[in-house]
Amino acid sequence: MKILTIYSKCKMSKYIQTLKLVVFKGLGNEDLDQFWFVVRAVWEAQGVIDDNIKKATLVSALQDHALTWYINHSNNNSNAGITDIQAALKT
Repeated sequence: MKILTIYSKCKMSKYIQTLKLVVFKGLGNEDLDQFWFVVRAVWEAQGVIDDNIKKATLVSALQDHALTWYINHSNNNSNAGITDIQAALKT
């Protein structure tokens, strides 16, 4: 399983915090629930509440089939929120 490293400035210190985000390719052997768990944990740890920032983080973790799906989905549903994207990925 590939891991992306996301760097963010920690709110409470001047140190750089490193959080690892799982790469999701949309292959049959990947666990979508595990992927969403990690992504949400990263958002929570970074204090991300804005849907646009969440989408940018999400897109950075998608590759291959999953990224192609997202591009097609976002072209048809440009206003889709994170909950909509998660529900659509499960179908």
